[in-house]
Parts: sequence; C-alpha cells; structure tokens
Amino acid sequence: MRLSVAYAGLICLLLAVRGQSDERSDILARGRAVYEAQCHSCHGENGAGTPDVPAPLFGDRPNAELADLIDRTMPEGAPEKCTGDDARAVAEWMQQAFYSPEAQSRLHPPQVDLTRLTVSQYRNAIADLGTSFRWRTNPGPLRGLTADYFSTRNHRRDRRVFQRLDSTVDFQFGSFSPDGEKIPDDAFAISWDGSLIPRESGWYEFVVRTENGARLYLNQRAEPLVDAWVRSGTDVDFRGVRYLLAGRLYPIRLEWFKFKEQTASVQLRWKTPGSVEEVIPARHLVPENSAEVLMVETPFPPDDRSAGYERGVSVSPEWDEATTLAAVETADRVVAAVRDLAKIRDNDNRSEKIRDFANQFAERAFRRPLDEESRQLFVDSQFAAAKSEDEGLRRVVIATLKSPRFLYREVTGADDQFDRAARLSFALLNSIPDAPLLEAAAKGQLETEDQLRQQAWRLVNDSRARSRLLEFLRTWMNLERIQEIDKDSAVFPDYTDQLAADLRVSLELFLEQVVDSESGDFRQLLLADTMFMNGRLSEFYKAGLPADSDFQLVKFEPERRSGIISHPFLLSGLAYTQASSPIHRGVFLSRGLLGRGVKPPPIAVSPTAPDLAPELTTRERVTVQTSPEMCANCHALINPLGFALEKFDAVGRYRETEKEKPIDASGLYLQRNGGLVRFQGARELAQFLSRSEETHRSFTRQLFHHMVQQPVLAFGPTSIQELSDSFKNSEFRMKTLQVNIAVRSALRGWNTNSQPVVANDPGSSQ
Repeated sequence: MRLSVAYAGLICLLLAVRGQSDERSDILARGRAVYEAQCHSCHGENGAGTPDVPAPLFGDRPNAELADLIDRTMPEGAPEKCTGDDARAVAEWMQQAFYSPEAQSRLHPPQVDLTRLTVSQYRNAIADLGTSFRWRTNPGPLRGLTADYFSTRNHRRDRRVFQRLDSTVDFQFGSFSPDGEKIPDDAFAISWDGSLIPRESGWYEFVVRTENGARLYLNQRAEPLVDAWVRSGTDVDFRGVRYLLAGRLYPIRLEWFKFKEQTASVQLRWKTPGSVEEVIPARHLVPENSAEVLMVETPFPPDDRSAGYERGVSVSPEWDEATTLAAVETADRVVAAVRDLAKIRDNDNRSEKIRDFANQFAERAFRRPLDEESRQLFVDSQFAAAKSEDEGLRRVVIATLKSPRFLYREVTGADDQFDRAARLSFALLNSIPDAPLLEAAAKGQLETEDQLRQQAWRLVNDSRARSRLLEFLRTWMNLERIQEIDKDSAVFPDYTDQLAADLRVSLELFLEQVVDSESGDFRQLLLADTMFMNGRLSEFYKAGLPADSDFQLVKFEPERRSGIISHPFLLSGLAYTQASSPIHRGVFLSRGLLGRGVKPPPIAVSPTAPDLAPELTTRERVTVQTSPEMCANCHALINPLGFALEKFDAVGRYRETEKEKPIDASGLYLQRNGGLVRFQGARELAQFLSRSEETHRSFTRQLFHHMVQQPVLAFGPTSIQELSDSFKNSEFRMKTLQVNIAVRSALRGWNTNSQPVVANDPGSSQ
C-alpha cells in the first residue's frame, strides 16, 4: 500500500513537471510566432538587425521588464498590436533564443584569444625576472625607518651617537640638535634606511623638504633620485619621480646633514597617484632593507579597455616601439647590475657566469626551458656576434624581450604544464611563474586539479596576489574615475583636497582590512559598520576623535551606513559640486555591483541645476528630468537604486531633510527572476546586495575578467554559475574565488564533479 502511494506521488510529480514543460513550450512557440509576424522584418533573424534597424537586439533586462517594454513600445508606430500575453510570450522566447547573455554565448561562442602582455604584465614580468636572481625580504610588523644619528656632518660609523626607529621623517629641529648633550647644535647628520611599500602601481613624486643638505636614494643605491647635497638658492623642496609597482618592497635611504645653518628641518614627502602631497606615512615604511627591483619606466600606450577590462589584443607601431625601448632600458639596467644578478665573485670565471645567467634569463622570460635551437638563437649566437661579454649579454636581453615567446601569452600553443604554470601565475600575480612553479611544471606536478590548486594557494598568499585583489577592488568600484573631488567652497567651505585625500586613504585601509581578515568575506565590503577615521575626518563628520588622531577603525553611524556604498569617499565622488547625484550613484550600483548593462544616454543631457528648480528636492528634480520615454527605460533601473542613498549629501554627510522637506530614501529593484525588492536607505540596500545572486555573479564575472583577461564564457557556458556557486559554498571567501578562477584558467576547463572548498587552503584555520 505504501509503495503504491509512493508511486502515485511520483507519477503526479512527473505529470506536473510535464505539464509545466508543455505550457512553457506553448509559450515559446507563441512567442516565436509573434516575433516572426511582427518583429522579424525590423530586427532580423535572431535579433541580428536589418538595414533599416541595424543595431543587434540583446541585453540583460528581466523577462517582466522586457515584456513591459514590448507592450508599451513595439512594434514601432503600432504598439497596440503586441500587448499582454503576446508581449510576455515574445519576451520569453527572445530571452532563450538570442536576447540574454547566455543565449548570445550559444549563438556566438566566445573564444580564448591569443594576447600579448598588457603594460602591467610587462612591467611585472621584468620586475620578477630581476627578483628571481636576487634575495627577497619578508618584512616584520614594525613600521618606519631605521635612523642613525651622528655627531658630525659626515655619516661616519665611528661618530654615530645612537640608532632608533623613526616612524616618519618629519622633524623641525630649529636651532637645536636632536640630543643637546651628545650632538652639537651647529653640525650633525642623520641617515634613514629601510624599504618603501607603495599603495598602488603608478608614478610617484618624492619630495625632500629641507633648508639643509640631503640625498634620497630610491631603488638605486648608486645614483640618488633627489640630490640636494650641495645647495644654492633659497629652494627648500627637492623633487624626483619614479614608477613603482604595488606588492613590492623598494630600498630607500635618505642621507641628511646640517652644517652651520641657522635652522634645521627635514621632511620626506610623496604624492601618490591621484592624491595630494603629504609626509610619507609610517604604514608605507619598514625598517628592513630589500633588494633593488628591476624596473621599466619606458612609457607605453594604454591597453584596450573596450570589453570592460584590460586586454592585450592590439599591436600598434607605438606599442612595438615601446617594447623596443623598454628592452633596451632593461638591458642597460641588467648589464649595470650583472655582478649582483649573476652572483659574480672575484675569483669566478666572469664569462662563464654571465653566459649561464643569460641562459637562465631567457628561460625564465620564456616561461619554459630552452631547447637547443632556441639556445643557439637567443644566447650562443648573440655572444658570438658581440665584441665583449657585456655586449653579448645586452644582445641576449634585447633579443629575448623582443621575442614573441616573451611578449605573447602561451604563444607556442603547447598547452603543456609550463603553459599551465604561466596561466596560473598571470591570473594570480599578473606576472611570470616563480622558480617553485616552474620546477613543479618540469617535474610533471601540474597535471591534476589538486596539484594546480596546491600551487594556487601558495601564490594567493603572496603580497603580489594581495595587491592584485586590491587593484581589482579599485576597478570594481571604478575608483580610477574618482581622481579629483571638487566641491563648491561656498556650499562646503571645510571640504578640502586634503580631506578628500584622507577619505581615499580611509577607503583603502578598509579594503585592506577586509582582504587581510581571516575570512576575507566579500560580504563585509557591503555590510561593515565601521570606518577608518583620523582627526581631520572626525572633525568634519562629527565622529568624536581628538584632532591629532591618526587613522583608526571606529563605529560610525552604524544604524545609517553600511560598507562601501555609504563610504563618504564614494558618496562624494558620485555627486556634483553642490548636490548629490542619484543617477551617478545608481549607475555605480546597477552596473558595478549588480552587473546590469547600462547604456550611455542617447543624447547628451545636462542636469537641471538646483537653483533652476529651487522648490524641488534632488529626488523630485531627477524624477522630472528623467521622465521622458527616451530616459525612462534606463532610469527606471538607475534612479530607484540611487534614491536609497539620498540621505547622504554631496560630501557624504547624513541628513534627514532637503529644502525643508523630509528626504524619501526608499528604493526598489526588479530582479532578473522577476521578483521586486524594496528597501529603505543604505543599510537595507546593502543587505539586499550582499545576499543577491546577481551581485555574487557580477563580482565573480568581473574578477574573472580582471584576472584572466579573457571572456569567461570562453571557458564554458556554465562558467559563471559554477564559479559563483563555489564562491557561495566557501562563505564568499575572496581568496577561494581567486584560486578557483586561476585553476579554471590554467586547465582551460573545469571538472564539474569537483567541489572546491575552503579546507583546501593550507593556511586556513578551518
């Protein structure tokens, strides 16, 4: 009897499923018929377009939204012909036939392209080529520089009075010395030694501010970047610029002295990319010394960003010329440092050492051992044609760095374990494989997914992988577009460039905290109720810290704010000079976080200035301005998201009213699955975003593109879903997602039966 009941239940379930399937088939058949009858003549087969309407028809609108658009506007000129059930049926058929991204990937399967190194990959590869022949420093917890104080103008060891750790170089001695008993007031010297940790990759300007004598050495021990040892005139600021890569240590040394000047002072300052000049903070200085980094400062043309991420797909004469100049620059630096790089000692056979180094240099640049033919071409013949060993080495370096085997990714097409090693390393480090990874490839230890995963976990804990993730988070938030925040001084008189720079640091420190936390939980980026503040920020935002406070983590309006979406830096950057901008904030939320395709406006429209509609709040003004049909299609998505942040003004301060009216911070979002979500204010919006599958998929897709620089669907039509599911299974641990992406890229595929978990992390406490 029980068995019969069970069978009956199963039969009912199968019939129900079959009924649903038949119903869907009927809807799709009806939708296809409607499209053929009313849409095909304009939009063509599979929405590919026609001479009259050439634009292809695709997008990411949910079914309900697409059906509503068709119901209201199509066919053009006669929208009454396709309404109600017909509109819903044709929308559903279009989604599965050609409209959705998944359908487009079926119709036009993306391919893995042969690409060259991006500019960032080129610079990192050169740096790691040099590092592979030198020692590497692992800094401890101390921050600052080792300072030696001398009782004479000369930096003589026998006249050193004491040594200590100085957190920064920012001293106003006046007419006195640092130690009145042991150091004379009229003549003394100090040297500061250690390493510099840059925040991000880019050009840095360094400033030594002093009325005395000074020399600054940065990443070059033989030649000062700033030389004010012999001064003339009244200048007190001495400057030099250098390109630095994030995730690396750079040796730094500042030598300074006073000799009979009336006063003495010294500051070591910098201007980081997109920020203001300031004293170099202690968090960017460590007392440990480090090896010089092999750097390329040759300017390159920018990489292609048309797909939303950097790709090395274009080869122009300008790029070819830049690679030649960079190869020559690198060759000059290598020859100048060959004694150190090749580890040549006084009693060594110099010629033999240089040739052995040249052979290793070419192998590491090509990411695989040299066969005899390659060794003859790139090494032996270069020395044979040279008049000296140094000239031969220069020829080897230039020939190697101009070869497609270096400039292009996996150019041989071998798809062997050396190619796997390269794909793994470029994904995680944006650079060439290190020695342990190449050794694993040579021993056949990158054959299985588990072997690749083990190497990936080793690399993901490297400081370069950390910097790569931070770089992605900046890209994800589109911070490169928020370089300078300008506010109307009449409306916000206390909002200064220095305050904006402090906000940028506050956000950077928050990102670092989440990345470095034990869980590395992506959701904390959206849900955290804390913020890094210093005295300046605290005074402006009324957080209650003393005026001289350094950056520290504080609870800041936890009932009102949540993570990055309410951080004052983003709120200020996504606003006008006088007023907030729900549109800019809504575009950030929809495109960046939810991954929705938001097209540029069809025509340029200037926002209505607040003083032209003095009786309207920002929400009311934006609603009126975007109400025309040509605007409403996109702004129905954008505006309700941005409105949820309207209780924060143009500088990110909380407010309850505008124009003496209560602010309406309600918002809504129509999900891809057709569900409508409503929220009030930043916290409810952030809670929705943190649990939304759309947010998880968007973050996964964007991180894949950033790391692999290939279309994710080229790695399988289910790539995004599988990676997003594994992200969820790992409790949204970002390092786990990095590893899974890197392994998938290395394999150029995916074992769908495997379930990668956090426990695979050798460093995990779980």
